Amino acid sequence: MMFLRLIFRIPWYFGQPTGANDMKNFGKYIFFLHLTFIAFNASADIHFPEPVTQQQMKLWKQINISRYRGSFVCLGDLTGDGRVDFLLFRQGPMTTPAFIAAVDHDGKTLWEIGNHNFKKHQTDGLGNEPALRGIALIYDINQDGKAEVITEIWQDNKPWLYILEGTTGKIIQKKESPLNLNVRSGRRSRCHPVGRIAFLEGKNKKPALVLKYGASNFVPCYAAALDAKLDILWEINSSKHSMGHIPTVGDVDDDGCDEIILGTLLADNDGKTLWEKKVDQHADCTEIANLHPTPGQEVLISVCNTGPAYCMSARGDILWEKTRKEVPHGQGIWVGNFIADQPGLEVIILRSGHVGDFITLRGKDGKQLAAFQHRKNYKGYPDFPCVVNWMNSDEQSLWIPIDRSLVDGRGNVIAHLGDYETLVKDSLQWGQSKSNLAVQAFALDLCGDRREELVLYQPYNGNAILIFTQPDSDQKQKPYSPDRDAYNIRNYF
Repeated sequence: MMFLRLIFRIPWYFGQPTGANDMKNFGKYIFFLHLTFIAFNASADIHFPEPVTQQQMKLWKQINISRYRGSFVCLGDLTGDGRVDFLLFRQGPMTTPAFIAAVDHDGKTLWEIGNHNFKKHQTDGLGNEPALRGIALIYDINQDGKAEVITEIWQDNKPWLYILEGTTGKIIQKKESPLNLNVRSGRRSRCHPVGRIAFLEGKNKKPALVLKYGASNFVPCYAAALDAKLDILWEINSSKHSMGHIPTVGDVDDDGCDEIILGTLLADNDGKTLWEKKVDQHADCTEIANLHPTPGQEVLISVCNTGPAYCMSARGDILWEKTRKEVPHGQGIWVGNFIADQPGLEVIILRSGHVGDFITLRGKDGKQLAAFQHRKNYKGYPDFPCVVNWMNSDEQSLWIPIDRSLVDGRGNVIAHLGDYETLVKDSLQWGQSKSNLAVQAFALDLCGDRREELVLYQPYNGNAILIFTQPDSDQKQKPYSPDRDAYNIRNYF
């Protein structure tokens, strides 16, 4: 059976013989079958994966946010009723939220704060670039058992940092943001302030807020850690290359406390630099995972514009590297069990910047296992894919925004919108460019079993939030519990 399956997979590669001019292709085909027969006899244990069964997603929930059309979305339980709620915001000057609305699970407005005159995001940077996601998240930062909103707000011509009561929006703390006008000054491009929750003193201790500012190699980078009273615990002033767009928090050295890979710089829990990988550009994306038998966790770094991509040890040694030719522009990097019939974890890299060009690597040594591209529009702006536990919690898929589908590590479609394509288009008004993005997503376990649902939105034009589940899900809602990817958001948008 394996041999016959191989035979019938070959013709598409060389072209089917449809006329006299195609006989050369047919000859190549016959010759290739001869070589294949020899190879088959020499290696009887060749494995070919069974064809993937594609699922059509099922709509579980649709939340109308037309009143706040074109907003960035954050997720969390604001009311304490065990259901996921939504924080919506529009960017003002210098990539700082200027208007914020809290909306419950059913779409009812809980509260608003900021300047209502901001009906759309304000651009930022040298080229008046479309707004990126700024600092706004939902988390119980003071550990009182209730979620707070942690956000910057543009007020009095500068950025302020707030902690707000989740249910009412009442101000708990307010201070001038450490990412002040001095940090944000100068010739800036692709400006990206980011907030992260980190357990700097250990998992059973009070969490901290880590803020980062970078502007794509144009200005010196800055980071600071703050407590629940917004007092600064430590600060880092570093080079313009050292901090990237997607920093990652995790216990890299297994000391029980979180470290932060800010880009190419790994900061210890006390703010001291453990190491920095010197590169020519900033890191577009980072990740922390257990991929290699060396002590601690491994750090993945994908570098913008020039590449390459690295897998680093906890001590800062290069375990493997994908060259600049292999990864000329490392736009994104993700870890998961993307190929179920392969041992261990895989790494998927968006390798060619602003087009849909992916490679899948073996996590422990970086060996390439597969490559795939956008199916619908190769040149469509690809940001920002999302890892989803769609099949089960031990097997991951990747949401591809341009294709509006989930794929495995070989690029096979696992699930798609199917009959819901028109609804998603009408509700989210998605595009295929940097100025009008494709469909963005969160992955959270909200109903049914241990598998994750897909929360879809569009931050520039979206009128709704759409939540999809598996076709065989019982759709029973379960109590929401804070998810790392909901508050430490791995998305520019």
